[in-house]
Order: sequence, then C-alpha cells, then structure tokens
Amino acid sequence: MYISSDWLGPLEDALLKTERKHSGSISMLSDLFNDPHELVRCYVEPHCRYEDHFDNAGKSACSAFDAVNLFMGDGVDESIQGGNQMLILGNSGSGKTSLLSILRLAQVLNYRDRNLRCELLRLGLDTLDKIASISNPLETVLLLDGLDEDREAQSCARQRLLDLLEASQGFKRVFLACENRYFFQNVSDQSSGDKGGKVGDFDCPTMVLLDFDAEQVEQYLDTRFPKQWRQKLLKGGDREAAAKQVMNLGVLKHRPQALSLIGYLFDNDGPLKDEYSLMEAVSVQWLIQENERAQKGGGTHLNMESLYEFAKLLATRMTEIGRYSVSEHRVMEWLPPGTESIHLNEVSFEAYSLLQKHDFGAGERSYRFSHRSFQEFFAAQGVLDSSGEDEIVVPGFATNKMIDYIVHGRSKSDEQCDKKLIMRDVKLATFGMEAKDLKGAIIDETDSEEEYEEVDFEKLRQEGVKLSQAKASVESTETPVPGKPVSFEIEEGLYLDMLWLEPGEFNIGNRDSPVVIEIPQGLWLSKFLVSQKMYHAIMEMNPSAFRSSDRELPVEQVSWNDAQSFCEELTRLMPEGLDEPLEFRLPTESEWVHACRAGNDANYSYGDNERVFGQHGWYSGNSDGRTHKPGEKRPNPWGFYDMHGNVWEWCYDRDDDFAHRLIIDFKQEEGDKVEVRAIRGGCWSSLVYACRIANRNWFPLHEYSNCIGFRVALVRKQPGLKKGG
Repeated sequence: MYISSDWLGPLEDALLKTERKHSGSISMLSDLFNDPHELVRCYVEPHCRYEDHFDNAGKSACSAFDAVNLFMGDGVDESIQGGNQMLILGNSGSGKTSLLSILRLAQVLNYRDRNLRCELLRLGLDTLDKIASISNPLETVLLLDGLDEDREAQSCARQRLLDLLEASQGFKRVFLACENRYFFQNVSDQSSGDKGGKVGDFDCPTMVLLDFDAEQVEQYLDTRFPKQWRQKLLKGGDREAAAKQVMNLGVLKHRPQALSLIGYLFDNDGPLKDEYSLMEAVSVQWLIQENERAQKGGGTHLNMESLYEFAKLLATRMTEIGRYSVSEHRVMEWLPPGTESIHLNEVSFEAYSLLQKHDFGAGERSYRFSHRSFQEFFAAQGVLDSSGEDEIVVPGFATNKMIDYIVHGRSKSDEQCDKKLIMRDVKLATFGMEAKDLKGAIIDETDSEEEYEEVDFEKLRQEGVKLSQAKASVESTETPVPGKPVSFEIEEGLYLDMLWLEPGEFNIGNRDSPVVIEIPQGLWLSKFLVSQKMYHAIMEMNPSAFRSSDRELPVEQVSWNDAQSFCEELTRLMPEGLDEPLEFRLPTESEWVHACRAGNDANYSYGDNERVFGQHGWYSGNSDGRTHKPGEKRPNPWGFYDMHGNVWEWCYDRDDDFAHRLIIDFKQEEGDKVEVRAIRGGCWSSLVYACRIANRNWFPLHEYSNCIGFRVALVRKQPGLKKGG
C-alpha cells in the first residue's frame, strides 16, 4: 500500500515533528504547492474514475487512494509504452495539485518505502532539464503538475506532453496532472489516433478526479470547522455559517478549491453564478479583512487600494515569467520607486490568505498566491484596469484561465464592455466563453503571407451542367455528369451550386496504427450553406433567429428532421426519366469530413495556423455574435465555403465507427434515450479550436439551435442506407 486515508491523522502529527527538525524541506514544499498543514488537516480523499490496461474500465467511481495503490502495485503493464505513467485529470479546482502534494508528503515523512524517492515538479520552462538531472530514476516516483498552465505547452500541448512522457518513461512511476477539459481539447487528437489515455505511441492509465458529492462536502466542513465544544466557543458558529454559504456556491460547492474559500463568503448575500463571481467576491472580502486587520494592528501603510495594486503587480509579473512563487528579493525589485516594503509586513499571511509568505530561515522568504487561479485573477484585473479608452489588449503571456477572467470581467463591467478586446500571440484553446462576451474581439493576423487562388464560380457554373429547376415546373431531364460542378436554379436568380466530391479515403489514426475511413461513392456537395432565401423557396417558411432583408444569411434553428425534409422536397422536384435515380440528403459524417479535409491531414482544411483562421471562417472572435452571409471567407482547397465556423452543420448519420469508440446518447430521463446526429464545423460562437476538423459534436435530431444549419448532398440512391446510422 502506497497511501491510505487512515494515515492523514498521523501524517499531520509527523508533519509537525518533522518541520521542527527539517523546516527547509517542508517550507520548500509549501513554496511550490499548498500549505501542507491545512492540506493534511482538512484533506478529504476524492473519488475518481480509473482506467488501466487490465480489467479496470473506469466506468464507476472508486477511491483515489485505491487507484494510486493499484497503479503503484500490480496495476501496471510494463510491456506497454506509457504503462508506468498515469494521467491525473479533473476539473479546475478538483484537487489534482493537493493529491500530488499528499503523495509527496507521504514519502517525505517516511510513510512509504524509504528506498523510493519522490520528486514533485510544477511544469515550466526548465522541467525537462530537471527531469534529466534526477539520479536513480528507476527508484523515483515523479509527480508532474499543471500541464494546462505550462508555458511550454502553449504552442503545441500534445507535443509537449509527448516530450514529457518520453523524458520520464524511465522512472519507477510517473503521475502527470492536467485539467480535464484542456486535455481533451488541446492534447488528445482523435484524428491522430488518440483515445482516452493514449497519446501518440504512449498508452497511459488515467485517473479522472470527480467533484465532491454531498457527503464529501459535509466531511470537509466538519474537518475545517470541528464541532467539539472547545472549537464551538472559539469559532462562534462558523460551521453553521459555512453550511449556509455553501448553498450560495451552487455547482461550485462540489469543488475542493471553492470550498476552501468558504471563510471569505460568510457575509455574502446571494448566490454566485460562476467562477469569476466567486473569485471577485472572495478577493474583495480578502482585501477588506486585510485592511481591517492592519488598522487594528496599528498599520499605517496598508489599505485596500495599496494591497490591491500590489496584488495586481505581483500577479502580472509572476505570470509573465511563468512562476507561481517568487523570492522576496525579486519582489522588492518589482516595486515602484518610493513604495514602502512595510506593505508586506502588515499582511497577515494566515492559512487561507490569498497571498502567502514562506520563511526558509536566515532571512530567506518567498511569496505566492494561495492558488494559481488567484494569481491569474489579479493579473486579469491588472489588464482590465490598465486598458485604454477604446481597447483592452490581452498580453501574449496570458494563460487560458487569465483570458477567461479578462473576458468575463469585460462583459460584467459597464465601463469595459464596449471596448475592443485585442488578442495578439494568444492561442484561444478553451471553451466556455460566450459570443456575447467576446463581441468585438480581434485576433491579429498580420503575420500571414499565404496566398490563395480565388475560384471563379461563375465560370464553373457556365462550364458545368445547369438543371433549370423552377419550383412550379421542371423542364430539363439531363442527368448531372460526375466530376463536373452542377447548378440548380431553384427560382429566378437563386442557384444551388454543387461540386463533385470524388470517392476516396482518409486516415484518422496515426502512421503506426492507421484507422482508414473510406468514401466508396462519389457525390455532389453544395458549395455553400443553405441560405434562408433558399430554405424559404422550398419550405415556404424561415425559422431563423438571425435575419436580414435579403435573406442571404444561412438558415438556422432547423432540426435534423427539418433539414432532411428540405432534402426530401428537393428530391421530389428532381426531373423524371433520369438515367439513374438520384436523391438529395444530408452528407454523412464521413463524407462531410472528407470534403472538409480536402486531401490534407492538418487541423484545418487550410493548414494548422490558428492565427489566420479568421480569413477562413466566422467564429467567436470575429462574428460580432451573429451569423454571416456564406461565401464571404476563403473556400477550402476543394472550393467549399464555410466548412469552418458560421453555423454547425447537420450530418446524415452519427458514425460510431468514425470515432473508433462508443457514443453515449443524450438522455432526457433515466432509461429514455434520445436519438442524436452528428454536427460538424463549429459556429459563430465557437472558439477557434472548436472549429477544427477533428472536433465532433452531437445534437438530438428533433431539437434546433441558432448556431446549427446545413448543406446538402446529391447522391445515387442507396436503398440500404439507414437514416441516422
């Protein structure tokens, strides 16, 4: 057994004894991570889903310590590359760092086999050098924290993880922590064969930490605010106050980090809607409390304004250099001329203070924020408060979380909301930001030198076969010729332009483990999204939320059923007596991807450069919170417009084989499964990363949204094709 919840009590006693003898090693741990005393005293063992290479499928919750012990013991297949390297995933604030700290403490305090060493590192610029310098890796357990906040992962998170796994594969065991959403949106790539804990050639066991349940929340409150009579006298009913405020946290109450802040919320009046509101409420209360303590203690320099300015300065400079702890000497260098250092002497630095100080003896001290989220929050406030009259410029060193805070702070402030949000050298690789929050955002695209040959679609129309197809009468009986573009005249001046899509195949795996998807039959696919004007011409209605006088915007708020009905109406208008039966339908998911990929294996049909995405599609950074006329951005190499962004596109099926895994349907009620269909391409409210080719999404076939539209395919009839796959 490597760790047990029964050890937490004795571990706290051992910590006190060890700190008296070896204060340096414990202070070093405090400097890098959490306050070990409060961590051990209030730690509640989380639940997790664990999956390895044996019979542990990870479908049901288990104890996190049980998963660790299994991994440290027999739950490892040494013959598999990555079998000794575990990925620890979880939501922001779910306790990943705390778990690694507990594992490290268990070894430091000799609660583990003394023959095993344990090294705990926060990922940063020099991590690979530190890993290489560790002696006796075969006798060392390596703990790596914070892939989602690693500066080296910003350019290519997947490659950064592969480099770390390769550098650490010779260790006894490796634990590597990353935020769950960040991992699956930035690291894992199904088009490269990734799946679950498999990344490239590495196939790692995975542990996904679960948010606290109601019983664990109560357990934490009981530990943090004990009910013994002596504690009742001293605490004055804090347990009851904390329980009351827990209700105001909503879903956030299930996250350990949010629970640890409950002491700052005793006077909070109402519910908190989101994480930004939580950080704002806690930060304001912290500033108030520190100001009151300083005044009672006779402090003359520390006040709310000065501490706030110092917190912003410290957070911004630390984030800029990628550090979460900084020496007092460097802090003094950062202070503006004339600033008195007495500010720091008047800060309380209590266990739950947002700003903490650690003494190493001989006058050596360092400073850090209690959690990196607060560092990023204050850095974001620094950006907002120093913004110009008309614009907010996001610095290139901003982390994803910092960008989240800037965006939410901008949207919540009457003073900031109308300013342009300018992002340069920033990789937008998270979800969660709404289009209304990103209204007016600008992505700098000045470094692009790519040139594209414009496609003359009028010439293609003249060279192709024209089927004059008025709704009232059909005059032509000519069959479209494979390989040539086709133009259907729906009504005078309104054309349905289609391009021939050759049969073919593409690989969604990697070179060593290819997963080839075949497109056995060629088809015509519409070059443009179906417009509101075209939809109205066929269906005599326009359900769209976004409208214009010329009705040239893409139709949206159409369900899969609506889109398929449109296709069936088109089919009924086909000329009779064709050489072979043809029909309109939605493209299958594989057909859509084949058309979007246009013969390449990049993240986007034009390549991998996200900074030029705005030249190819409408997304949250340039859409102004609405749809746009199809065809205003550059087409992909095969001539199809708006394959990325503007509106998600319905697909005919939901191809489970495409993903090489099973899909769990959406559920309305227990046991009541709802059919879903694939949607592809991203939309006007999506971030860039959500618009990449490999990104998949699903939606119930009977529901609709103002961000979902479609394009149509013309194919030879296939009697055996099932609706919905």
